[in-house]
Amino acid sequence: MQEQALQPSAFACPVHKHALGDNLFCTACAKPYPSVNGIPVLINDANSVFQTADYLQARGYEGASSYGGHLDNSRGWRQLYRRAIAALSESNPPGRTFDAAQAVKQIQAQQPDARVLVIGAGDSDIGGSNVVTTDVAFGAHVQCIADAHDLPFVDGSFDACIAIAVLEHVVDPYRCVEEIRRVLRPRGFVYAETPFMQPVHMGAYDFTRFSHLGHRRLFRHFDELDSGIVGGPGTSAGQMLRYVIASLSERAAVKRWLKLAALLLTYPMRWIDRICLGKLAAYDSASGFYFFGRLATEPLGDRELLALYRGG
Repeated sequence: MQEQALQPSAFACPVHKHALGDNLFCTACAKPYPSVNGIPVLINDANSVFQTADYLQARGYEGASSYGGHLDNSRGWRQLYRRAIAALSESNPPGRTFDAAQAVKQIQAQQPDARVLVIGAGDSDIGGSNVVTTDVAFGAHVQCIADAHDLPFVDGSFDACIAIAVLEHVVDPYRCVEEIRRVLRPRGFVYAETPFMQPVHMGAYDFTRFSHLGHRRLFRHFDELDSGIVGGPGTSAGQMLRYVIASLSERAAVKRWLKLAALLLTYPMRWIDRICLGKLAAYDSASGFYFFGRLATEPLGDRELLALYRGG
């Protein structure tokens, strides 16, 4: 993916949603927004769990070290451990039939010059061009530090939005989806992946889970193009067993190796998904779901929603 270099004028005040000038200054609130190493920090401090001051002091979101970016100073065995954990835990579950790359291809087939907003995937290569990537942590592809509750863009700025493993980490996912709606143009696309049967990850920054119907209701203002399971019951069972094993000790050094041993032990369980994913019962215990949709003229009603249940 080749991200375009963004000018400061491409952004908006996260509070007033007015376009910022070249100096990242909001005329509505007479406030200048800072930039750290060329990355604008556009946080509405009054409505966020993150604080602008922390990014200026090179702290920012404490989970940023998981990206292997600016805040990850691990070396040697610790670095090797982090990479092993990431490779095992973040690899795609087997048997998937649809993902973000396929969604982007479909979008670009209809709109070759589609402008795509990526929320919260700063170290991931989504693919495609004309992509703007935001996150709450510095990462390889991040072009702007932003909280999804208050996206720093004017209305109707994008043709599509991608949010992978984001909406479980925000305190108000419904507000964030409203922000996605706001920055999308008419008939704009959205692709999201969100967990269901998963243990807590990223510590305190983990709030919400969605069943397949719950996820569909979250995107009730979108027509569904596709939806389904990201990881099936085998992935769910393996994740839960990993946490059971890791809970056997409270000592940090021991827990670290318990986590790695648990990952190696439970990794084969994900292959159960190859058998389960074709069955409706898998929806009741899936690890997570994806939704691919397009802005609708009318929201999906709750009575209509119930008729869409898939499960055993």
